[in-house]
Amino acid sequence: MDHLAGRTWLRSHEEEEGPIRVYRPQGGHAFPPARGREGLVFHEDGRFEYRQAGRGDRPDTVPGTWRIAPGGGDQVLADAGGEEIELRITEATADVLRLEWLRP
Repeated sequence: MDHLAGRTWLRSHEEEEGPIRVYRPQGGHAFPPARGREGLVFHEDGRFEYRQAGRGDRPDTVPGTWRIAPGGGDQVLADAGGEEIELRITEATADVLRLEWLRP
């Protein structure tokens, strides 16, 4: 979990196979051209940002909060704009974050 907070993770859908979403750190990976990449920001103070393509492909940021699920482990609970998100971390290193979206 040390690598999760304090950076912006951008979705690398080109690398995905199956239900696991792949994210790479912004500025640390050469992404091919794409229109509006989904992004996640887990701030160390518990703030959360969900970024998606908005009008004219500009990022639209939905603020919220995040925390490790009760009991610790590999699950993260987040709230973005009132919507509950539950994620399972399958890998978290300095250069890749792999998540299974359990909810929504």
